[in-house]
Amino acid sequence: MTKIHDVHVLGDRTGDAGLTWGQQCIWDEAESFAPDHAHFNMGLVLDVPPDAEPADVLRALKVLLEDRESLRTVYPRSAAGRPYQHVPPAALLRVVERDAAGERARDAAEALAAELRGVPFSLDEFPVRAGIVTGGGRPLHLVLVVFHLAADAWDMGGLAAEAEQLLGSRGAPGAAGAERRPHPLDQAGWEAGPEGREVSRRSVRYWRKQLADWPADVFRGRAAVPEPLRFHEVYVESEAMAVALYGLARALRTSPTAVFIGLASTALGRLTGGSRAHFLLGFHNRVTPAETRATGTVAQDAPITVDLAGADFAAVVHRAARAAMSSYAAAKWDPAEVAAAVAEVERERGEPVDLSCNVNLRLAMNGIDHGLAERAGRATPDELAGLRARTRISQEIGTARDRAGRKFFLRVVHHSPDAVEVSLRADTAVLSRNEIVGHLMELEEAAVRCWADVRDGALPR
Repeated sequence: MTKIHDVHVLGDRTGDAGLTWGQQCIWDEAESFAPDHAHFNMGLVLDVPPDAEPADVLRALKVLLEDRESLRTVYPRSAAGRPYQHVPPAALLRVVERDAAGERARDAAEALAAELRGVPFSLDEFPVRAGIVTGGGRPLHLVLVVFHLAADAWDMGGLAAEAEQLLGSRGAPGAAGAERRPHPLDQAGWEAGPEGREVSRRSVRYWRKQLADWPADVFRGRAAVPEPLRFHEVYVESEAMAVALYGLARALRTSPTAVFIGLASTALGRLTGGSRAHFLLGFHNRVTPAETRATGTVAQDAPITVDLAGADFAAVVHRAARAAMSSYAAAKWDPAEVAAAVAEVERERGEPVDLSCNVNLRLAMNGIDHGLAERAGRATPDELAGLRARTRISQEIGTARDRAGRKFFLRVVHHSPDAVEVSLRADTAVLSRNEIVGHLMELEEAAVRCWADVRDGALPR
């Protein structure tokens, strides 16, 4: 049985502004996929406290949307056809209530989340969907689906924590709403101001320096007959990769992120035959306390070059860490200014700049996961081989297109407490489906081999 509940939301302000830099990047990419951009939908399934009533869940949702302005922002177009952000004075969220009806409630909630995630949002649509899964009239799980224009992966973590706090307090704001957080209207104002303009100019100077000797063809003319669905994406779930990443991070006194960048750079060097790896690296752009509290999507890319020449893996990782810090400092930029800089560099060089390769990471933000690091320290070669035997391809997707100009998109995220999920979407004119799978398996094999070498003293720590 399905019911619909209306949640009426009132904001403490209304207003319009141009898209923030992060919103513009997501808008451009979503528009390139439109209308098939359901992969920009992010979902949460949250447990509801056992003594809560449906009204408590609806009240928590109301407070959540009123506290987080980006969750009730819409994105219409101006008379000139340009998108902008509009925060209305009031909004309506229609919440689906579905009884588990004999199913396992968690399975029913995951199914509802998949159903809500599977429908693309219109670019100007209210950016949140919600559902409640009940059993015997009692709410058991809250399902939230958010469009990427309204939040990024970092913000989803804060959103989950705040929603859980509100569910536990029957929707009373408590500490969650005690301190006003920055919202996209505030971000747009900062970006348009003198400080934001200077940050963008500094980033553009870095982009110009990086791109001056960037390859015209990252993949050095690799060419194959494209498959019927031009782009293919493969997801691999790996405990072995997780253990190796965190073991290497502890041994090399760096972060799992730096280790993965080193692995990705080395693998790209082998793939392209180059002594340097060139790609766009994604950053969450949340450093200050205000930025960590901020709502919305602020993640952007920045170019990075990792020198592979004459270096063992430990040296590559440390070079990658230094290069990533410089890249991170230049990851806030006005898309129009960067586009103009890229075009100018191409005119000066008399050849294109190939920005077709992307790497995106979402590993632990707060240092090394000590449980995984301790597990890595105890792992024997046989145990690692056993973990590799459990690696599985969790999903394969074919699609007719990707973001304009992109040919390679590698991503790693925490998938569970014990595993990471590594995915690669590539243009089959560059990498066939079998080569995509092979590249992912090569990354895992290299991680495990490097960890074994470090443990055995074959590589310096």
